[in-house]
Amino acid sequence: MSQSQKNIIYICKVWSVSTDFKSLNFWSLLLPLFISSTGLSTRIKRFTLLRSPLGNKTAKDQFERREYRSYFTLKSQNPAKILAFIDILKYLNGVKFKVLLHEKNVNIC
Repeated sequence: MSQSQKNIIYICKVWSVSTDFKSLNFWSLLLPLFISSTGLSTRIKRFTLLRSPLGNKTAKDQFERREYRSYFTLKSQNPAKILAFIDILKYLNGVKFKVLLHEKNVNIC
Protein backbone atom coordinates (compact mmCIF):
# COMPACT_ATOMS: atom_id res chain seq x y z
CA MET A 1 0.00 0.00 0.00
CA SER A 2 1.40 3.33 -0.96
CA GLN A 3 0.53 6.33 1.10
CA SER A 4 0.15 9.68 -0.53
CA GLN A 5 2.53 12.26 0.84
CA LYS A 6 1.83 15.98 0.79
CA ASN A 7 4.59 18.33 -0.22
CA ILE A 8 4.30 22.08 -0.15
CA ILE A 9 5.89 24.17 -2.88
CA TYR A 10 6.37 27.86 -2.09
CA ILE A 11 6.00 30.19 -5.07
CA CYS A 12 7.42 33.71 -4.93
CA LYS A 13 6.41 36.15 -7.68
CA VAL A 14 8.38 39.40 -7.89
CA TRP A 15 7.73 42.49 -10.01
CA SER A 16 10.59 44.98 -10.14
CA VAL A 17 10.69 48.58 -11.39
CA SER A 18 13.67 50.91 -11.81
CA THR A 19 14.48 54.13 -13.62
CA ASP A 20 18.09 52.98 -13.93
CA PHE A 21 18.49 50.21 -16.50
CA LYS A 22 21.95 49.23 -15.23
CA SER A 23 20.75 48.49 -11.71
CA LEU A 24 17.83 46.42 -13.02
CA ASN A 25 20.15 44.53 -15.38
CA PHE A 26 22.60 43.92 -12.52
CA TRP A 27 19.71 42.55 -10.48
CA SER A 28 18.80 40.09 -13.22
CA LEU A 29 22.43 38.86 -13.31
CA LEU A 30 22.19 37.97 -9.60
CA LEU A 31 19.26 35.64 -10.23
CA PRO A 32 20.02 31.93 -10.39
CA LEU A 33 19.59 30.40 -13.82
CA PHE A 34 16.62 28.22 -12.83
CA ILE A 35 14.38 31.22 -12.12
CA SER A 36 12.06 32.17 -14.96
CA SER A 37 12.45 35.86 -15.73
CA THR A 38 10.58 38.11 -18.14
CA GLY A 39 11.37 41.65 -19.21
CA LEU A 40 8.24 43.78 -19.37
CA SER A 41 7.56 46.88 -21.41
CA THR A 42 9.22 50.21 -20.63
CA ARG A 43 7.00 53.03 -19.46
CA ILE A 44 7.94 56.44 -20.81
CA LYS A 45 6.53 59.59 -19.19
CA ARG A 46 7.09 62.83 -21.09
CA PHE A 47 6.29 66.30 -19.80
CA THR A 48 6.91 69.91 -20.88
CA LEU A 49 7.74 72.91 -18.68
CA LEU A 50 7.72 76.60 -19.57
CA ARG A 51 11.14 78.24 -19.17
CA SER A 52 9.67 81.60 -18.31
CA PRO A 53 6.42 81.81 -16.35
CA LEU A 54 5.64 85.35 -17.50
CA GLY A 55 6.13 86.39 -21.12
CA ASN A 56 7.76 83.94 -23.45
CA LYS A 57 5.30 81.07 -24.02
CA THR A 58 7.29 79.52 -26.87
CA ALA A 59 10.38 78.78 -24.73
CA LYS A 60 9.75 75.30 -23.33
CA ASP A 61 11.85 72.45 -21.95
CA GLN A 62 10.86 68.85 -22.55
CA PHE A 63 11.81 65.98 -20.24
CA GLU A 64 11.22 62.25 -20.18
CA ARG A 65 11.39 59.62 -17.48
CA ARG A 66 11.75 55.92 -18.31
CA GLU A 67 10.72 53.08 -16.03
CA TYR A 68 12.14 49.65 -16.82
CA ARG A 69 10.16 46.70 -15.46
CA SER A 70 10.72 42.97 -15.09
CA TYR A 71 8.95 39.97 -13.58
CA PHE A 72 10.27 36.67 -12.29
CA THR A 73 9.08 33.60 -10.39
CA LEU A 74 10.95 31.53 -7.81
CA LYS A 75 9.73 28.08 -6.70
CA SER A 76 11.15 26.12 -3.79
CA GLN A 77 10.17 23.53 -1.21
CA ASN A 78 12.37 25.19 1.40
CA PRO A 79 10.83 28.41 2.81
CA ALA A 80 14.21 29.49 4.23
CA LYS A 81 15.62 29.85 0.70
CA ILE A 82 12.74 32.12 -0.32
CA LEU A 83 13.07 34.23 2.83
CA ALA A 84 16.81 34.60 2.27
CA PHE A 85 16.13 35.61 -1.32
CA ILE A 86 13.59 38.24 -0.22
CA ASP A 87 16.08 39.54 2.37
CA ILE A 88 18.59 40.26 -0.42
CA LEU A 89 16.03 42.49 -2.18
CA LYS A 90 16.28 45.25 0.43
CA TYR A 91 19.98 45.84 -0.31
CA LEU A 92 19.47 46.86 -3.93
CA ASN A 93 19.39 50.62 -4.46
CA GLY A 94 17.16 52.22 -7.04
CA VAL A 95 15.01 49.14 -7.64
CA LYS A 96 11.47 48.83 -6.27
CA PHE A 97 9.91 45.44 -5.69
CA LYS A 98 6.46 43.99 -5.23
CA VAL A 99 6.53 40.46 -3.82
CA LEU A 100 3.67 37.95 -3.80
CA LEU A 101 4.21 34.71 -1.93
CA HIS A 102 1.85 31.73 -1.86
CA GLU A 103 2.04 28.01 -1.30
CA LYS A 104 0.80 25.09 -3.34
CA ASN A 105 0.08 21.58 -2.08
CA VAL A 106 1.37 18.77 -4.27
CA ASN A 107 0.36 15.15 -3.68
CA ILE A 108 3.03 12.57 -4.40
CA CYS A 109 1.88 8.97 -4.67
